[in-house]
Amino acid sequence: MADKKLKILMVEDEPDIIEIYGFQLKNAGYELIVAKNGQEALAWLEKNTPDLILLDLLMPDIDGYEFLDRIKNFPNRKGIHIYAWSNLTQQKDINLAKQKGVDGFLIKSDYTPKKLAEKVTEILKK
Repeated sequence: MADKKLKILMVEDEPDIIEIYGFQLKNAGYELIVAKNGQEALAWLEKNTPDLILLDLLMPDIDGYEFLDRIKNFPNRKGIHIYAWSNLTQQKDINLAKQKGVDGFLIKSDYTPKKLAEKVTEILKK
């Protein structure tokens, strides 16, 4: 029996980022689910549980901060790694994301697609 692929939910509204980083994550062996906004992500989470959520904070509709508020009490929330994935670099933004429950904060500009795939592997081995 084949190993089950780990699922990553990428909540991201930028098509280029989805394409470039998503390709690398799939190439690294992960199952990638993409939600283009917080509302899509919430709807998917109602019936599914990923191993990791990469959450953009600045999105139309429901931003990352509101998304974090809404999933706090989801029954499947425990056990999901949630990492903010943003170009917001001010400490106040990082602190707010952490207060709202992210496990970590990844600054997009610090990660090439390959480095992101390596970081994801490191996160999921914990």
